[in-house]
Amino acid sequence: MVTGAEVGRVTMLAIDDDRKYLDALFRDSRKLGIDLLQAASLEEGKEILEGAGGRSIAGIILDVECYRRRSDETPDSGFIIAATKYFTEKAPDTPLVAITGVQPLYDRYRKDFDGIWKVYRKGRDEAEMLRYLRERAFGLERVKVVHRYHDAVEIAGKYLGEDAAADLADCLIGMGETSPHRIRGTLANLRTLQERIYVALHGFRPDMVPEAFVVFRGKGEAGKSSVNVARILEHLKGNYDPKTQRYEGTIHIHHRSATYRFSEMVYKVTSDGIHALDGDGPAKPTRYTVQTVTFALLDLLLWLKETAGK
Repeated sequence: MVTGAEVGRVTMLAIDDDRKYLDALFRDSRKLGIDLLQAASLEEGKEILEGAGGRSIAGIILDVECYRRRSDETPDSGFIIAATKYFTEKAPDTPLVAITGVQPLYDRYRKDFDGIWKVYRKGRDEAEMLRYLRERAFGLERVKVVHRYHDAVEIAGKYLGEDAAADLADCLIGMGETSPHRIRGTLANLRTLQERIYVALHGFRPDMVPEAFVVFRGKGEAGKSSVNVARILEHLKGNYDPKTQRYEGTIHIHHRSATYRFSEMVYKVTSDGIHALDGDGPAKPTRYTVQTVTFALLDLLLWLKETAGK
């Protein structure tokens, strides 16, 4: 299950060199519906944020003094400044707090950063801190979208990977945008997600998506993955010939079914739409085009789950 996709739960990151403290905080977080990712240094925290599941992080907890690198032997007093600078640049909308067990540091940073970010005391303020972060997290647009479409996001995470689930969330967030740049980017993401559906389907139903349609081995391209969606769609509908009205292969999806028509629409509209943005014709995709294709892809994800379960 993709982190943060389950309704009522959110994913957060805590960086602290005290592993026992992190374990205790992890248990407390679970009770409040928070899945806590853990790091013992800024270096590890960066790897998590920039990794496949990083875009699901909806809150960050920083020890005031901690390791900058995993190889450090002593906590760095400059950690909190370096860490807040990094996270506010990379994840500016993500709520961030600091925590310390040293009273003078608490007094200093609470005063110096009043109104910028909150500082809490270890052993006293954890419940208040977690409630504050949870409330802020549920106000984030990404969290709202992931929970609204949690079934599709969970399927994407399970079968396509957490990076695909994050891409799907980006599409859902951006499907109402009107700028050509955002429309192009969302259509491209939707096209890639459709291709990944067929790659995943090939893994457990190679009869439905043969290897020849998902791996391209051309001159100088050996081993490079490629997805021939047009051939896959023809194969799925049994290579139906509309002239003779006969099928030349096994029918996996009827050519008049909603699933097939959604599949064809996602493929054609994403491709044609991206090209139309480069021209001067009247058939340019709009935000409603993007929304239509996005919802069609959600149905394809439900079909993927159903097919995987057979």
